[in-house]
Amino acid sequence: MQKKRSREYMAQGSDKKKRILVYATQLMETGGIESHLLEFCRQMAANGTEIDLVVLNAATTPDTEAYYRSICRRVYFGKHGRSYKRMLWMLQTGARLRTSRKYDAVYTNGQGESIWLLSRMLPGYDKWVHHHHTSGDAKDQATWGEKYKKTLHTANTIVACSVRNAGDMKSVLHRQIDVVPCFSRNVEVTFAENPTGKLRFGYYGRLIAEKGVDQICKMSEDADLKDIEFHLWGEGKHYPATYFDKYPNVHYHGTFAGEEGLKSAIARLDAYLLLSTHPEGLPISLLEAMSAGLPWLATDRGGIPDIACDPLSTRVIPATADYNEAKNAVMAFAKDIRNGLVTKTSQKDLYANRFSAVALRTAWSNILGLQKHQN
Repeated sequence: MQKKRSREYMAQGSDKKKRILVYATQLMETGGIESHLLEFCRQMAANGTEIDLVVLNAATTPDTEAYYRSICRRVYFGKHGRSYKRMLWMLQTGARLRTSRKYDAVYTNGQGESIWLLSRMLPGYDKWVHHHHTSGDAKDQATWGEKYKKTLHTANTIVACSVRNAGDMKSVLHRQIDVVPCFSRNVEVTFAENPTGKLRFGYYGRLIAEKGVDQICKMSEDADLKDIEFHLWGEGKHYPATYFDKYPNVHYHGTFAGEEGLKSAIARLDAYLLLSTHPEGLPISLLEAMSAGLPWLATDRGGIPDIACDPLSTRVIPATADYNEAKNAVMAFAKDIRNGLVTKTSQKDLYANRFSAVALRTAWSNILGLQKHQN
């Protein structure tokens, strides 16, 4: 009888769901990493994994919060502006987490001193995986605080988004850096014709100068590009809606939320532009464009060359390109699109094989040690 009970107990223990803690430094309503985090939680939950989600600075809609609560076991969203209130909230949350049983894995995402602090408050865990999703180059390294450096040296596994980013990080950290791409949404759209006959080039995401917004505005006034419309979606404190009133060839559409808004934006474009000087990791926006077959042109930052699969439909220009170089690249891109030289199929095929949810669910499950729950 004793042995039978022991076997039953062991069987029950082995049937326990894997449990992970997911921590992100912030969660806004829109943005690449926000898209990744939602898909990450969705896919891990679909794998049969229980998730406790903690976000230090959350500013999102009630619908998005409700969705996270529907797929996660527990959700803790910090919503405090002042730093001392955030610290108090983190201490209180850490105390609650310590009542949980041991985690099978901890996944931390982003950059900041709070990641190291949280790691000191947790109950036991088998594996800590930290996901660094910016470029990892010298410019990015200059922003790493001392406690964040501790995170990069202490976590069991460090994950970068691309081979180049991993190499830059490895050269300074002197440790193994794994490479797993971010999750992105697979977008299936029917592209709409433009009644004006003009090509539509555009950008959606955070409206900051480092993402090339000023370059796009300047191009919109250039007589050599008069046959191209420029479209923007997003928000940023330096670019209110009224900012674009002086650029009649820039069509500003505000923000969008959810998959339907994303589909609507992509369907209205002929090409996506990312003229970035930002320390990019692997931009989610380019992966989304790729999934739909939308051609794109981007600067050579971070992991962008990793996903440039076709020199006609996925174009990379030097990060040092000045205005005239960028303009000439856009003109050449437009000419090739008009001449029917740019197709949508090669991008979609690469996305399905390397960046789809099915492929990445397996990769992230492996890196977290959750192989038992692969589907």
